[in-house]
Amino acid sequence: MDKKVLIIDDEPDVAKYLTEILKDNGYTTYSADNADIGMEVLESIIPDLICLDIMMPMESGISMYVKIRKDERFKHIPVLIISGVVQENEYDFRSYVSDKSIPPPDYFFEKPISVAKFMKIVDKFTSPDLSNNNRGKQDV
Repeated sequence: MDKKVLIIDDEPDVAKYLTEILKDNGYTTYSADNADIGMEVLESIIPDLICLDIMMPMESGISMYVKIRKDERFKHIPVLIISGVVQENEYDFRSYVSDKSIPPPDYFFEKPISVAKFMKIVDKFTSPDLSNNNRGKQDV
């Protein structure tokens, strides 16, 4: 069975690019261009992984991420943050979310992404032998 990846990004070109990369690597993809639609899709498919943009209209990806982590139905799903605004070496999750009960996202990517690195991380977080104890570590 194909692994399901939900892409939530308001930039159609980015969503299409990630979709093509993931489909070429055997994943089934779903996409949403904002957090509201993203939550609807999330509730209907329960993906194996979520790729989430930070800067989106109406509701930010960070706000949506907090909702995902607070919801018992979804908090186990790995989330990769993908941003074109924040630099990877400057990314500080706690500057966005001070609530220490919310763990940092599983991985952070700066746009443009390296396809090889992206697929390595996607494969890692959708691997059946990945335990929750290994989530959140960014060593690849």
